[in-house]
Amino acid sequence: MTSKVFIIISLITFSAFSQTTKDQLLEKDIDILIEEMEFMYGYDQTMREYTVFKTFDKSETDRIENLNDSLRMKEISRRNFKSDSLAKQIWKNYINPKDAEHTERMIEITKKYGFPDLERIKKFYNREFTDKEFNPYIILVHAPKEYQEELKSLMKNELEKGRINKCTYGHLLWHFTGRKSFQPMLDNGYEMVEENGKTSLKSTCN
Repeated sequence: MTSKVFIIISLITFSAFSQTTKDQLLEKDIDILIEEMEFMYGYDQTMREYTVFKTFDKSETDRIENLNDSLRMKEISRRNFKSDSLAKQIWKNYINPKDAEHTERMIEITKKYGFPDLERIKKFYNREFTDKEFNPYIILVHAPKEYQEELKSLMKNELEKGRINKCTYGHLLWHFTGRKSFQPMLDNGYEMVEENGKTSLKSTCN
């Protein structure tokens, strides 16, 4: 066996071992990780919803979101903050600092366990999620700019390792590049389609 062939085989073996190890770690700690990520996700969504609906009542925010477009906009307009400074304080003191903290924690989790993609964690978690809309990748959608370069590299690695699919990668990359162009999504699992006279992006991933 040549040294070159030996190196290739060693790299393949190490990669498979690394994946197995990360899966084993994820399975071992899945319950505590889900609890932690559900908290981060819930905080992320609840605080942002408050800046729009001015309530923490989930049944009320769901009711408003289910209204037709005109009634929903009318209801949101009625709930606008009278104090612009309060809205700014919420973002400055409650949302932005936690976005940074949660991003750092998700980077730590990804490096140790591999990215906790929804389909991946479902293999090891046999309970219902507290929030049926829970999805860990949403936490990274709101990552501050200073983390975006690191996240681009990290998520590229997760794509290559098969722990996220192209569509998840493309959507995250779109956010990490400032949402200036749909090209990151079009290059990674999305296509532009026209339905009922409207043009929209559609995922090609299963």
